[in-house]
Amino acid sequence: MEPILLIHGYSSEGKENTVEEIYGTLPNDLRDMFGDDAVVELNLSRWISLNDGISLDDVSFAMERALQTEYAELLQSGFHVVIHSTGALVVRNWISLFSPKPSPIKNLIHLAGANFGSGLAHIGRGQLARWGRLIFGDTGRGMKVLNELEFGAWKTLNMHLEFLLPGNDMYDDFKVQEFCMNGSQTLSYLRPIPIRYVKEDSADNTVRTSACNLNFNYIQVTPSENAFSLTLEQLDTIVEQRQENWIIEENYYDYDLSHLSQTRRTVPFAVIYETAHFGSDIGIVSGRDNRQAVLPLIKSALTTPYDVDAYQQRVEQFNLAHTETFERAKVLDPSLFEWNKQSQYEGHAQLIFRLTDQFGNGVENFDVTFKTSEFKNRQPRLEKMIEDQHGNRRDKGTITFYLRTQKFLKGSKRWRELMNSIADVDIEVTGYEPLSGDISYLPLNIHLTGKQLRRIIQSFRTTIIDIELVRLPSENVFNIKRMVQD
Repeated sequence: MEPILLIHGYSSEGKENTVEEIYGTLPNDLRDMFGDDAVVELNLSRWISLNDGISLDDVSFAMERALQTEYAELLQSGFHVVIHSTGALVVRNWISLFSPKPSPIKNLIHLAGANFGSGLAHIGRGQLARWGRLIFGDTGRGMKVLNELEFGAWKTLNMHLEFLLPGNDMYDDFKVQEFCMNGSQTLSYLRPIPIRYVKEDSADNTVRTSACNLNFNYIQVTPSENAFSLTLEQLDTIVEQRQENWIIEENYYDYDLSHLSQTRRTVPFAVIYETAHFGSDIGIVSGRDNRQAVLPLIKSALTTPYDVDAYQQRVEQFNLAHTETFERAKVLDPSLFEWNKQSQYEGHAQLIFRLTDQFGNGVENFDVTFKTSEFKNRQPRLEKMIEDQHGNRRDKGTITFYLRTQKFLKGSKRWRELMNSIADVDIEVTGYEPLSGDISYLPLNIHLTGKQLRRIIQSFRTTIIDIELVRLPSENVFNIKRMVQD
């Protein structure tokens, strides 16, 4: 059995916390399973003060330096990693920047990994200062790390997308087997806090289930050749039609659907019953009451040999654990003094739009509109499923929507997948340049049938739609005239 490296997340530690306060019984549990020498505690927060000048790259580089100077034997013999929260970004970034192929990391277990961000990263400096001690403990803020944890952060998106490139596959090329698990419970004492991200449904009071899951969908939208040959008169007509709320019939954009999750190897994923992000009772790392649900999956993941069939068996095992969670959640008793317990488990999806122009610059001013023109009675509509939207503050051109994709039916005690009967939708994307009347963007209209929507958006998953929106200048921006001699 290779050594196990434990890496916790952003602000898990606090200034005076002991290893036991950070990890609870997890180190001893692992030693009981695999032996006293199995665990190496690499506590990233003890290297950094979480001051505002430290970035994700700094932490990943610090990890590389520590491995090279203090734990070089791990790089030779290989090791397993168990991460919590932001540790997912640290390790994936380390693999991207420093790891050879194959990687010395064998099995990588994500406990509530913040792979696609956390709402707490952008709740605002004032709110963070007011509630930070209760949520994070006695630590600094680490604004650069928080920027990279914000929904739709380009650096984080690009890091994940790198692993979709040929020759860069996490499983086939780095030979790292990943496993994801997340809770869907909020600690009771956090519910009075007036911040939606500590009490969202389908989240563990810090990380959404869909943000943890690495089985994400990626769609690339690029202009077709005829988009750049449009005359200004044609473009003006199209823009005017869009402003008049017309559906643009002609398609000037192409779609690459080759990176949907069903085209890739499935990463084992499960939502764990009655589990939160932290806490001594139901925290995913340090909780007492949920060890019977968490530890068997960790042990199973750590003992998985590098083998396609064995890995697929873990997918099925995690699926069974996921199903068991929702079977148990069906019969939770209601309470007049608590939230709706089944709603807490209703599946959600993240939908991230990133808009750039043909030069790679973010489109700073844009609208994304969902329109369902025809639907049957009680047929779910995508625009009605949106519960939150967030435009990234630093990386302009990015917006993240949070959609409730499941509903618990109390009478029949079953979970209804809203996407199964979703109505067709038109997604209209419009950019504009408020500082110049000589710049226009070519609008985009994406018409998706219910069948197509089910391929693109699923419960407990994130979908990234990268759009290259055509930006065209008028003839006033640059004009060449032939000089004619008398």
